[in-house]
Amino acid sequence: MKRILCTLSLALLSGCGTVTTLTSSDSEIARNLKQKNSGCVSVPRVYSGVAYNMCKLNSNGSSIYFAPLVGIYLVDSVFSAATDTVALPYTIYAQSQQGSVDL
Repeated sequence: MKRILCTLSLALLSGCGTVTTLTSSDSEIARNLKQKNSGCVSVPRVYSGVAYNMCKLNSNGSSIYFAPLVGIYLVDSVFSAATDTVALPYTIYAQSQQGSVDL
């Protein structure tokens, strides 16, 4: 049971929008969302994990693999919101210095 929980936790964390936006360069974030045909034009740095997930949900959802992922994106958004809140001091500073991530 512990092994399953650890594996699930690692899987969720590796796909976490906050981890992705805080550890990736602006160009990597833009490339990832462009590959998904996202309709977003920018991602704010404040609550960037939630915004990143919403941009993924706002992508071309015609793939047969997209429907099962909707639930994962929504669950991940809850965890991203919590992590984004902890990262607020850093992301507010980054937003004021660098602005949003342009896609």
